[in-house]
Amino acid sequence: MTKTVTGSIKNIHVGMLIQRLLIIIMLAFFGIFLIMPMLMMFGQIFTDDFGNWVGLGNFREYFSSPILFSSIGHSLFVSLITATGSTLLGLLYAYGITRTNIRGKKLFKYLALLPIFIPTMVHGMALIYLFGKTGLVTTIFNIPSNLYGKNGIIMALLVYCFPQAYMILSVALDSADNRLYEAAAVFGTSPFRTFLKITLPSVRYGLINSFIACFTMSFTDFGAPEVVGGNYNVLATDIYREVVGQQKMSMGAVVGLILTIPAFISFIIDIVMKKKNARNEISSKATSYEPPKSKGRDIFYQIYCSLIVICFFILIGVIALSAFVKRWPHDFSLTLKHFDFGAVLHGTGVVSFINSFKLSLGVAVLGTILVFAFAYLIEKGKTFRHLRTACRFFATMPMALPGLVLGLGYIMYFNKPWIEIPFLGIAISNSVNGLYGTFSIMIFCTVIHLFSVTFVTASASLKKLDSEYENVAESMSVPFWVVFFKVTLPMSINAILEVFIYFFVNSMVTVSAVVFLYTASSKPASIVILNMDDNGDYAAAAAMSILIFLINIVVRTIYEIANSYAHKRLDKWKAR
Repeated sequence: MTKTVTGSIKNIHVGMLIQRLLIIIMLAFFGIFLIMPMLMMFGQIFTDDFGNWVGLGNFREYFSSPILFSSIGHSLFVSLITATGSTLLGLLYAYGITRTNIRGKKLFKYLALLPIFIPTMVHGMALIYLFGKTGLVTTIFNIPSNLYGKNGIIMALLVYCFPQAYMILSVALDSADNRLYEAAAVFGTSPFRTFLKITLPSVRYGLINSFIACFTMSFTDFGAPEVVGGNYNVLATDIYREVVGQQKMSMGAVVGLILTIPAFISFIIDIVMKKKNARNEISSKATSYEPPKSKGRDIFYQIYCSLIVICFFILIGVIALSAFVKRWPHDFSLTLKHFDFGAVLHGTGVVSFINSFKLSLGVAVLGTILVFAFAYLIEKGKTFRHLRTACRFFATMPMALPGLVLGLGYIMYFNKPWIEIPFLGIAISNSVNGLYGTFSIMIFCTVIHLFSVTFVTASASLKKLDSEYENVAESMSVPFWVVFFKVTLPMSINAILEVFIYFFVNSMVTVSAVVFLYTASSKPASIVILNMDDNGDYAAAAAMSILIFLINIVVRTIYEIANSYAHKRLDKWKAR
């Protein structure tokens, strides 16, 4: 008996020590791959490119340039218009899916996500093929093109942000209490007044979150302005041109700071809104919403949702068609020459696909392991409460950091063999300098870039699990890792698959997170598409975009099959 008690106490102590060690490792990970790069970038703001202290001189130089200063107004304008437009479009689409009796709801749910499977600059390319100076629409109808500039950027960003708005608002609209609508019907309230008094208030936080998410995505996006922006400069393209075009790291850091401010404000608002929304949760007595019969309403939303999907099909179809014809829009003879990636960019076309797949798989595997392990330690850990709170903040911080800013921070931190401590004249060796220029640095940067959304997903899944599993295990002196592998993982398989697919798909299409970090041998396909667009090789860029699209569709299909299988396995596991 004494040996059993002693062994139990030993297991508890070992478990606590391992948890503490893992939490320290987690904190060190955030310190190396998030905090230090950001500190180095923001420190660069007050020095010139030679390391000399200039105080606010970089800011004075930036704001004294009318062209650079105008980028702030341009970015705010297109972001406000895009956030408002995509939120309204997403609200109508989500309403049609959740609050009507239209046909093909399940299909419409999947088709709404099509734009996320291709890089953002491809949306702009599709618009050029349709509405550019030699576009299909402008050529057929002989109308002048007014695409390049703010019009093109807004149109491309609306397509880019629509899926995000739809996903947020569909969740908000889906969680409705049918009792309120039944009461409104009993009192003879008109459908319009019911919408204003019941539906809108119930989804107000979803609307705010959608607007914030779309504003942040628009404000920090690089792909669409680079392709269709023309001379309409925005902050995202400014930071790229300052760093890559003119090698001005200090000015790039200034633009990076300005680019981060609205995103960080949006991040804080989002946190406040989530806390307020937590106090207004749906009652456990609520009943599921059942849409009343309304032929006119269903016809309207059937047409509306169909038009949105048709627009997506046209954009993707134009890209696909341009990849298979000799010369758009003058010669529509079919050809496969644009898929000869061995001849593209001196034979790096095929290599770029391999690089993209390696990057996406590496990010998905490493990211899923880190996200779920960190979420478990933060949500279910029993020690170092304050450190876990700090790590929770660090885990959500990347949501407020644009990929371009992260990439710039990585250059400034990992590229330096020695780190100088300001005002002390002391330099210490940078032990992680060896990562610079390697494939690994792109993986780590992309994992951090996509960390917040996946962490929130994993945390939400873990919070749904009954804490009694850990309490019972602790009372029986069962090590936490046994509970993690035998209980937590099997019950969270759906969330794990969702996190994996999010990492993979977004890594395949990312540009901003790696645009400063790739080398000639590690260039991913998304960057090659950007380079081909810059060189005017649009058909080859379209061909490569279609292959990325197909890869993501195949992976998503495999995910749906695996998810369905996991559901069945989980049901059997719970039935034991």
